[in-house]
Amino acid sequence: MPREEPVEYGFDALRTRRCECGAEDCTAIIEISWAEQDDVDHGSPELWILAPDHEPQGARSWRVVRETDRFVVVAVEEAES
Repeated sequence: MPREEPVEYGFDALRTRRCECGAEDCTAIIEISWAEQDDVDHGSPELWILAPDHEPQGARSWRVVRETDRFVVVAVEEAES
């Protein structure tokens, strides 16, 4: 039986992206497919993609919309400037 190889090319291939938590010292890298990122980026401007166990900085409130073992998507209500 052939071994399952990770997808290297195409819409389902994993790519790296920086965490969007906004912490000054955050250096977390997220692995996310183009398809997953596209769903979030075109879903709503309030959606942020975070590394697991990170919290959005500068948010008045937030809630988890989607969670995987690689990343968390949160809906953020930003604090007034």
